[in-house]
Amino acid sequence: MSGYILCQVKRARNPYYITNISTNIYSIEELCYYLYNNIYLLDETIINEELLQWLKEELHLRRLYQKLSLLLEEKKSIGEFIVPIFKEINYLSHDQFREMNERLKRFEEQPEIVRKKLKGDYLVEHEKYINAIRVYQQTMKEAKGTSMGHQFIGCIYNNMGCAYASLFQMNEALECFRKAYEELHTRASLKSYLFATYMSQGKDAYEKKAEELKVDSETKKEMDSRIVEAMQVELPRDLDGALAAWTRDYHKSTGL
Repeated sequence: MSGYILCQVKRARNPYYITNISTNIYSIEELCYYLYNNIYLLDETIINEELLQWLKEELHLRRLYQKLSLLLEEKKSIGEFIVPIFKEINYLSHDQFREMNERLKRFEEQPEIVRKKLKGDYLVEHEKYINAIRVYQQTMKEAKGTSMGHQFIGCIYNNMGCAYASLFQMNEALECFRKAYEELHTRASLKSYLFATYMSQGKDAYEKKAEELKVDSETKKEMDSRIVEAMQVELPRDLDGALAAWTRDYHKSTGL
């Protein structure tokens, strides 16, 4: 967890592992920090019996454990479940509670499938690309046979393409951007499709695809300029140090 958190309760000897962001937490303060700052990630991966056992066995918060066990058994809302955790150490001010409840209300009002997409978007934003892709794939499965339209499906494919591209898996990214363009037919989705084509299959394939899609001259000129700019990235002088940093970033983004 980033930043400094003053602990009021003892730290755990054995941490609780948060799957979504591949992070260990050692205190109730760190748990509160996660809950407050990651509304879109609050689901069964954190609201479960395993968390309650950790609170009881590692932090010795037996009274809190009993409260949360009852709420979990009664299948209360996310907001109702997490409030006792914050109150245990008076973690939030009155204004912070109100602001958080407003965010939770907006989130919980969304259909479940939309909430899953938002979770994937949030993971991409925070560079957890592998987890985001898994969420998007599950969301796509659940979207089949529903009334979710082309815009929703196209956005998922586009964002999944961005996640694959960030992992330098350009063949997978290209397939996602192709499907996104087929759903959206927007200029932005076309440009992503063309760029992924160049990065995955090279200049000839890019030129052929632009001709096949009858790309207008203005868009083609803009894409050519963007590709030239992208190809002019210089390698850093300290290549060993840069490779080490890139490796750390990769493990951070994949959780591996």
